[in-house]
Amino acid sequence: RRLGTICPKMIDYLNFVKPWDEQYRHDPLTNIKQMKCWRDCYIKSGAVAPEVWPGKVKHDGHTISVSDIWFVAHHLGKMCTKVGTLESMVEGGCVLSDGSFLPADIVVGCIGFTRNTTFCEQLTGRTEVMHSNYLDKNMMYLADAEIDETAFNSFFGSSVLEYAKFYTNTYVQAFERPDALGSILWGAAVKRTPVSLRKWTQYIAVAQELIEKDTTMRGLAADQVRERTKHFYRTMSPEAFLEVNRLEWEELHERLNGSPVSKDKQLPYLFGAAPSWCAPANEVLP
Repeated sequence: RRLGTICPKMIDYLNFVKPWDEQYRHDPLTNIKQMKCWRDCYIKSGAVAPEVWPGKVKHDGHTISVSDIWFVAHHLGKMCTKVGTLESMVEGGCVLSDGSFLPADIVVGCIGFTRNTTFCEQLTGRTEVMHSNYLDKNMMYLADAEIDETAFNSFFGSSVLEYAKFYTNTYVQAFERPDALGSILWGAAVKRTPVSLRKWTQYIAVAQELIEKDTTMRGLAADQVRERTKHFYRTMSPEAFLEVNRLEWEELHERLNGSPVSKDKQLPYLFGAAPSWCAPANEVLP
């Protein structure tokens, strides 16, 4: 129906391990280099890029799927992308809305899902939520929201867990220091929205306000990012991730093809410089 955004595994990894500035933004220069590699994956594989590029990274309401297989499969001709709606099922395949026939042995309906917002309303009797996730003082609705356009431009990255960690700390701090944080979290000036229309950028903006205005919250955010980065480096440093990911990339060709594929026939691996965009290990793990 429309082209979702797919990113190679390295792009997702970099989103968590690249250094942040004091406003939790990545270096613009390495962002450009990273985006060029990502774009080249689409071009060299023959996959069709999302319609929203380059103006947006992804469609509102969509997440970004992570897959190396998707690019390698397009390169090998094992996969192709078509946009349209299913008009009818016929013997041997299906007919799309543009009249084209798509051969198929199996058709799997992947038509998305609807977030469950009615349970919150039924349980609490509240139809609105503040952008801070609060329904009322000391009453937080900590659940996923619509992943809108700029949702990944924060230190939460692409992780609902990272968002939940920060707002769990926020709840504790607000419970202990309501006079200091109440005006930001449940005060009269805090913006509200229907529960069914919550968006990531709403609570990202409140998180940024907490970090800017409260020293303790700023320290908790810094600790969260620092410990997460250390965990990534201890588990698999950028150099180690590069070598493993490159090997996986090459092995995918043989697995999808059913026989060896010579290096000159493989989709080039484009992320060799990625570790240089990250901090040295001795700075992260002193």
